[in-house]
Amino acid sequence: MKTRQFALILLVAALAGCNQRSEQDLLAAAQKRMEQKDAAGAVIELKNLLQKNPDNANGRQLLGKALLDAGDVAGAEIELRRAWELGAPRDEVAPLLAQTLLYSGQSRKLISEFSDQSLADPPAMSLLLQHLSMAYLAQGNLTEAKAAAVRALQLAPDSESAVIVSTRTKLAGGFADEAIAALDELLLRSPKAVAALQLKAEVLLSRGKTAEAEPLLSQVLVLDPNSYDARSLLVRLALSRQEVDAAAKLVEAMPPVVAKKPQGRFLQAQIALAKNDAAKAKELALPLLKLMPNYLPLLRLGAAAHQQLGELADAENLLNQALKLSPEEMGLRRQFASLQLQRRAPNKTMETLRPLLEGGKADAETLLLAGKAQLMLGNFEGADQAFGAASKLRPDDTKTQAALALSAIVRDGATPGGASKSKADAALNQLRELAAKDSGSNYDLMLVNSLMRRQDFPAALAALDKLAPKMKDSAVPEALRGRIHLVRRDTAAAQASFEAAHKADAGYLPAVLGLVALDVQAKRNDEGIKRLESFIVNQKHAPQARLALAELLTQTQASPSRVTEVLATGVREEPTEAGLRLAYIDQLLRVGSTTAAAQAAQEASAALPLNPDLLERLARTQFASGDRAQAAKTYVRLNALAPNRAQGWLGLAQLRFVDKDYAGAEREVKRALEAEPNSVAAQRLLIQLAVRQGRVDEALAALRERQKKYPQEAYALISEAEIEIGRQKLDAAIPLLRKASALRDPGDAPVRLFAALLAAQKRDEALAFESQWQAAHPNNQAFAAATADLLLTRGDFDGALSRYEALLKRNPDAVPLINNVAWLRSKAGKPGARELAERGLKLKADDAALRDTYATVLANEKDFGKAIGVQRQLVGDLPDQPIYKLNLAKLLIQSGDKAAAKPELESLARLGGKFAQQKEVEALLKTL
Repeated sequence: MKTRQFALILLVAALAGCNQRSEQDLLAAAQKRMEQKDAAGAVIELKNLLQKNPDNANGRQLLGKALLDAGDVAGAEIELRRAWELGAPRDEVAPLLAQTLLYSGQSRKLISEFSDQSLADPPAMSLLLQHLSMAYLAQGNLTEAKAAAVRALQLAPDSESAVIVSTRTKLAGGFADEAIAALDELLLRSPKAVAALQLKAEVLLSRGKTAEAEPLLSQVLVLDPNSYDARSLLVRLALSRQEVDAAAKLVEAMPPVVAKKPQGRFLQAQIALAKNDAAKAKELALPLLKLMPNYLPLLRLGAAAHQQLGELADAENLLNQALKLSPEEMGLRRQFASLQLQRRAPNKTMETLRPLLEGGKADAETLLLAGKAQLMLGNFEGADQAFGAASKLRPDDTKTQAALALSAIVRDGATPGGASKSKADAALNQLRELAAKDSGSNYDLMLVNSLMRRQDFPAALAALDKLAPKMKDSAVPEALRGRIHLVRRDTAAAQASFEAAHKADAGYLPAVLGLVALDVQAKRNDEGIKRLESFIVNQKHAPQARLALAELLTQTQASPSRVTEVLATGVREEPTEAGLRLAYIDQLLRVGSTTAAAQAAQEASAALPLNPDLLERLARTQFASGDRAQAAKTYVRLNALAPNRAQGWLGLAQLRFVDKDYAGAEREVKRALEAEPNSVAAQRLLIQLAVRQGRVDEALAALRERQKKYPQEAYALISEAEIEIGRQKLDAAIPLLRKASALRDPGDAPVRLFAALLAAQKRDEALAFESQWQAAHPNNQAFAAATADLLLTRGDFDGALSRYEALLKRNPDAVPLINNVAWLRSKAGKPGARELAERGLKLKADDAALRDTYATVLANEKDFGKAIGVQRQLVGDLPDQPIYKLNLAKLLIQSGDKAAAKPELESLARLGGKFAQQKEVEALLKTL
């Protein structure tokens, strides 16, 4: 015991000794660690120093340099700016801060802050000018870059770094021979000048002389194993040759000091993405984005990982941010355009590509993307022109040949028959030839998908037979085969194919989803649910499976609480999955848990601050919670984050609409249309605003124009009918609603037509239409429920009851239907109301509406004691729902206990305008 106490005393004394080290000691220790290349150790020493004295300018400056050496450019910028504010020597801080801005991709910021700065120390000024020169180069301003490089070299003629920067400007100006000569001269003086060897390799690479460049880069790594640039270039070269294993070895060979830096982790993420492990790439990239939010290659890598995982909103946001930093980069524009195509936004794709197409900078890849966008827009001539131009640039490239073939196939799908069919047949044969020549699977998959789209299933199965040997160990061919059999209703064959795919790869979700679809088809819902649950348990990452499980539970009418728990668990297990967080928030909103939804949205936005969809949900939940001021601020943040999306502007428009600021709302809607010209929501709201502001003729003209442009759209017909109903012109509205009801996707036109016919005193016609519609759509229970609801609101209780009862026979455990039928039976004095309500409460004991109905049913049976007890418990459980307190007061009055009813009604009266039923409260108080 004494020995242990003695050891403890020694430890306390040692710690006390550490705390007693002076600021000078800590600063000296940090400088020594910096000299030893131990940036992490220096950071610890300096943080200890700054705990003692947060205003130590030298400590802040050195910490900024240590963080910069460690790769934490965001942290370095914060510390260096604090050092600047505290009065650290400008000659020392300015070059470091400029370097930090350069490394973090903030070249514009660097120029704006330092282009007019002048330092007293010539070497320091030279260094600052070197960083400025590189920033000007990044912005494409060669004139200023050269001028800064010349001044830098004049101030420090013997500086290797100044020579390197000058050489880079020569290279950018197209004077590669002069650049090589300058580098050779430098290497003659200093054969082991790493930066010169590195740049010479880059020059050789720019000339396509890879064989000469690679040995130089390898020499750089021998001289300086910590050289990130040389290793990064060698990795890039290996990946360009599809030598993933060679690239991986280069990354694995990084010294620990490099591997731990953000740049080292970036290379690891690159390898993960190259190995198609997008989940790992994202896992590595997300923390790095907090450290280097403006590092262009990292933004592109993060976007690619999100894109592979199907998280397209996240990918779009990162690329949007990258494009702001470097709007001139062709490869970035192509990547962004590719993503927009994947998001089925061809107009945006063309807008992104326009600078390349109009500037004569379009290469074959750009033209292929433009062609696909034109194809999606239905502009076949434009598609053919783009694909033809790509084919001329790369006449022997199979990609361009396949694109032309697909163009013909899609054209035939849009306008089948005649000449287009013969061209499509020829195109399919061309795809077959390309697939036969290619050892890979891409063209086979294109062929299979084209044949499936044509519904030529025998040919698709035959194509799969040829694809299978090329994808011997893959689950894809059998899963596709299963999809075909599923469409053909060959259940046994589909089952066998999906099981074979699952056996080939137990982690391949489409195979599992195929088996689940078969389970649901055969009414084996529990088996389908268990299958998905088992898949989730056995997979490290299963966000799509979790979403599929939640959807299946919803479809099979599982309790909302179970669906909510599945999504809540998903968010806890996979907190960086935006799709799960979005689904969870939407589910909470769906079940009316607005406060919980707002909390979930707040947590989601904090965890993934760059996701615009989550920010939109946050604003929406704030709006739903009544916090309109905060919702407005969030929508403003959303617009700053994603100005090219309509959502934020529309949110602001809705807020102004609620405030009856229709002119302001219209301005926001027009901004939304500038961002997304084809936004249906914005176009519709603009029409509503025109009506609300009395410009009915303008609204009608816009609606009729939409009807011509989109003849299969129900919205424009329904909206015109609404205007006519508002003008009491039911005879003009009814034909419009009939036309809308006849469309393939009529929306709620059938219910509106039923309502309009009843309002026009055409009950027989309404009932005839109802019968016809239900006969033509026997599985559309939504229409039946809506007609029942409509009759209930019109006071036709017998008509509503018969329809609810018919629905209840088909859905015996649907609690909302149980609630309505029990209430209507009780009101009509029909038997079975109490038993039905009690059965419903066994299914869902906490259903507030059903508990309220049960109390009413009990009261109608004169069981007042139990009725009042049930209602009091409901009021206690939901004190913020005054409607239940009003019903309690009614029950008390009904039972004859007016004295007990009075304080309940008085508490409701004190709510004033917060409770909509104040007139009823006043009327009841007068009876007491």
